[in-house]
Amino acid sequence: METSLEVEEQQEEQDTIIIMEEREEEMVPPPTSPGAHPAPRIAHFLKPSLPTSINLPSSLSLLTLTINKYPLTVAFSGWRYPHKDWKTWVHRMHFLHKSTWIKAGINDALINSTVTIPRNKALILGFVERWCSHTNTFLFPFGESTLTLEDIMVLGGYSVLGDSVLTTTQLIEIEDKLEQARLELQRTRAQKAHHCSWMAKFMGSGSEIEHEAFLVLWLSRFVFPSSSYDSIRKNVFSIAVLLARGNKIALAPAVLAAIYRDLSFLNSTVFTKFEDEGGSVSSVTVWATLQLLHVWIWERFPAIRPNPNSVENGEPRLARWHNLNQVMSIENVRLALDSTSYHFHWRPYSLAVNNCTSCKYYKEEDEWISFDSDNEDLIAFARCLRASELVGFECVEQYLPHRVAMQFGFDQDLPGHVARANETPKFAWANYTRPVGDKKLYFPSRLFEADVTTRYLEWWKHLALKETTQASNSAAGNEKSSSRNSKQKAQSSNSEKVDNEADVPPGFCPKSSKVEVGDSVDEDTLTVAEIVMNRQKINRKTSSAAGNESVQKVESSVFRNIVLKSGPVVEEPENTAFEVTANGGTSVAHHRVRVNCNEGQSSVLNMDGPFGKGVDLETRISKLEREVARLKTAMAKEIGKNFS
Repeated sequence: METSLEVEEQQEEQDTIIIMEEREEEMVPPPTSPGAHPAPRIAHFLKPSLPTSINLPSSLSLLTLTINKYPLTVAFSGWRYPHKDWKTWVHRMHFLHKSTWIKAGINDALINSTVTIPRNKALILGFVERWCSHTNTFLFPFGESTLTLEDIMVLGGYSVLGDSVLTTTQLIEIEDKLEQARLELQRTRAQKAHHCSWMAKFMGSGSEIEHEAFLVLWLSRFVFPSSSYDSIRKNVFSIAVLLARGNKIALAPAVLAAIYRDLSFLNSTVFTKFEDEGGSVSSVTVWATLQLLHVWIWERFPAIRPNPNSVENGEPRLARWHNLNQVMSIENVRLALDSTSYHFHWRPYSLAVNNCTSCKYYKEEDEWISFDSDNEDLIAFARCLRASELVGFECVEQYLPHRVAMQFGFDQDLPGHVARANETPKFAWANYTRPVGDKKLYFPSRLFEADVTTRYLEWWKHLALKETTQASNSAAGNEKSSSRNSKQKAQSSNSEKVDNEADVPPGFCPKSSKVEVGDSVDEDTLTVAEIVMNRQKINRKTSSAAGNESVQKVESSVFRNIVLKSGPVVEEPENTAFEVTANGGTSVAHHRVRVNCNEGQSSVLNMDGPFGKGVDLETRISKLEREVARLKTAMAKEIGKNFS
């Protein structure tokens, strides 16, 4: 019988292991990885995970949304570009206050404000489509992924340590001087404290509050932009005063909270048809710094990014992407993502890039380190790994890193439920800053490739089967078939999808392991329009190389909601191959359609021409049908010549 002391020791041990745990499990590579064979080993997980005694959850729904039509305008008002005078001011203030910035943990973040990240709206919206607001994660074929506090630290240069952004200061006199300057500008003809006016007033002025005024502009424009566009924010005065004195402020959780908030907002609005009384589509405006999402995508999806810049010694990592345009126009982001599932970088920051060094907790060999509450690096590492509440301006969002454990080098198990602690901002902040109970923290090797448990893989497949079946039934109910024969074929296709291709992530169409050649004799009885309306199966991409360019042919059936920059949603017919040309790791747009009429014969159509932008679906189908007929006629003539 256990003594009370033993019970207390066991309880103490349970209370201290709150972030991570080590145990032996049957492990397997992540979903979509080829050659997955379970093998037992000692694995390391982030908590909470579901106990092994609990049955697989089945109520969670991870369906992605269907795009009907983009709104007329999506304004990314938080995506600010640096003014030339701003760069000059940054360099001048950096010379004077670099040591203070380093102490406050904002040196890299301030240098980052001079970096220009050109915006690709299609790329952002393509990822927004895969956002799940219930978990604050993206849904991909290989599992879940998301921006974490680690990303905001490394890419944004913001600190996870320090006081809340809602904190106040006792230096009222300095705040009063800042407020007087703001009110003075509001009394001008512009009737607001415009960013340019603020910079003209303080830049190089030698004012005793120039440093604070500089930080106020930085916070208002680049960190926490708001609906008071181009105006100085009064509620950042306290933060600026504290930072100017080398005090740390936890900007990272506030920035990440705003990104989560706006991703959920876009996910629920951009893909819903908004109509006012006049029947036109309304505009949408977001204020988070979504350029960090843009760079996050480039860091983790090398197949859909430009070649990065070389980083000079001392430059932050964000400088890799300075002023780089997206060479590839991903009008169909879903297709691009599905075709790059095997090229996702789980831990891009664990590898040194040029002269950009890794963080201290990227170890060559895995090890357990005793936790020291005075070691800021360990505390920052723990906050990145621990589920918590993110406190920002006017928003509190839930942070669930245990759902994306492989981004930190940990193995992935079934994620457990985390109760919210967001009754008030103060209560949420207490949750974020609660003491670390772990006596030791595990640091995986920076080159370690994490796996998933067999039950996680089973769960993912189960959800995929469930959602694929629901999607198929929904699609079948909405289809308008032109013949009973084509209806039967569509039902047969759906049946095969459920039985043979269930290991697909939730909300995604199934893929086969090889490219299938269409039955040309059978297709002679159908029109292209019938194929478009009834085929539901997507085949996996194949690739071939020619010279210095590699051409990836993605054989497809009905691609779900292929979105072009202009024009309505287009769905392409079965034997259609989109060609994606890769050059130096960078792909180009899917502007050509290859129509296969028979094995070994094809015709390439230019989608930028009569089949491209601005042409409605019926017109495209009609022209595709005529092209198919022309090729079949040419093929018949060629066969006749061979027999004559």
